[in-house]
Amino acid sequence: MIWNRQTGVLLSAALLVGAAACDNSKLTDVNKNPNAPETVSAALLFPTAVISSINMARSSLEITPNAFVHWPQYAAEYQYAEISYYQFRPSTADGWWNTFYTGPLEDLEQALRKATQENLPNQIGPILTMRAFNYSIMTGMWGDIPFSEAGQGDGGNFTPKYDTQQSIYDSLLTNLKDANSMMSAGAGTGFGAQDPVYAGNVAKWKKFANSLHARLAMNLSDADPAKAQAEVAAAIAAGGFTSNADNAQINWPGDGTNDNPWYDTEKEGNGTRDDTRMSVTFIDTLLSLNDPRLPVFARPVQDPTCGTVAMCTPVAAGDYRGMPNGLEAGVAGDWGPKASRLGTQIFDAQQPSYFMTFAEYSFIKAEAAERGWISGSAAQFYYDGIGASLNQWGVSSADSAAYLAQASIAYKGPAGGLAQIGVQKWIALFTQGFEAWSEWRRTGYPNLTPALNARTTNGQIPRRVIYPQTEQSFNPANLSSAISAQGGSDALDKKLWIDK
Repeated sequence: MIWNRQTGVLLSAALLVGAAACDNSKLTDVNKNPNAPETVSAALLFPTAVISSINMARSSLEITPNAFVHWPQYAAEYQYAEISYYQFRPSTADGWWNTFYTGPLEDLEQALRKATQENLPNQIGPILTMRAFNYSIMTGMWGDIPFSEAGQGDGGNFTPKYDTQQSIYDSLLTNLKDANSMMSAGAGTGFGAQDPVYAGNVAKWKKFANSLHARLAMNLSDADPAKAQAEVAAAIAAGGFTSNADNAQINWPGDGTNDNPWYDTEKEGNGTRDDTRMSVTFIDTLLSLNDPRLPVFARPVQDPTCGTVAMCTPVAAGDYRGMPNGLEAGVAGDWGPKASRLGTQIFDAQQPSYFMTFAEYSFIKAEAAERGWISGSAAQFYYDGIGASLNQWGVSSADSAAYLAQASIAYKGPAGGLAQIGVQKWIALFTQGFEAWSEWRRTGYPNLTPALNARTTNGQIPRRVIYPQTEQSFNPANLSSAISAQGGSDALDKKLWIDK
């Protein structure tokens, strides 16, 4: 069942039974609240949907103790250890599912109806783009989900059917192409200053639509290589990001009300949490590459010694050390002062949150070129991606040049190019953990070792998220059909269609 803000109409149905017995046309005017409009414009719904989208994608799904900072092994957990070894709470799935559908997606569906009624292409385009962003995450977690019948609770459909992941992808790719083609400087009113991403800049929205199109198309590289090739080439030809100035992001004011979600969470910001520690996988990779982003992403350990702490190697004062993923609670609890914490920039109140970046788009182009899907130099696109990420995180030009000059960074072409692209893309996607996990699932890069004490049935890193318990209670027939259509398993390690 997908809860809807209009669900309350069911509760008032009984009050309508005797309504026809009298003429209450004048009486109903008394019940109209002049301060509560019955309809809301797309221009008001859209910014709310955008902010709730970024909060879902880069806060609720990611900020510890949630999965998508742990499963791609950016971080480890020393207080609530179960998420590191894949012990997933069903209530978490309930929360994600219901919040997506009743939050950003409901607002976007209502905004889409309003903008369509008013024939406003420069509003419809951004709405379709954000809608595709949200649904791509949902189907990326669950596979088959309600799509064509979603958001119809106000019409009485509380048990929507599940669409296949393949059909959802077909629709989203078409939506993104339509979004790009309909937007133009002469296509009427956009969102203007109410647009929290691009302040109404239609040209940048077109680039985001095309870049997101390329991301989703590349996601099909295993499930449908021919379609992936055609769609990636078309998206890139349509024109994506060209610099970090095009990044789709939220620039938080940091005013105490509208802050970077990490700031609102962490104890050293405006929150209470202090349970995130950097993963040994991530730290060791950055150290091995002499990566200048290391002091941005992490801080040196408080205590470089180990004492009796398990699986700990002493380091010098001022050095970095990561914590193993998957330690049981009793052992993990000893790692608090022994492992590096998040870098202070990560939870700065004004640190942007990213929907998608030029760095990621450059790596998509690099992979496409290496596969022979587009013209151009895979090596140059690869270097563009690294350079964009370094610049995004404030690394100096001198340090960036020194990093790129290392033999370990030099592009190796067909012999190892895809692996290099995968590792650098993983580094660049830090703070976009769902995308990093999705990329690992698709490519196998980086070569992650499953966490210690893994609770998945096959002992491997999860490939999906379990369906919510609310669907088992309120939409069981459609849920059962969806699980059966996907192989009969709702386990974390069951592969989705996209993950062939």
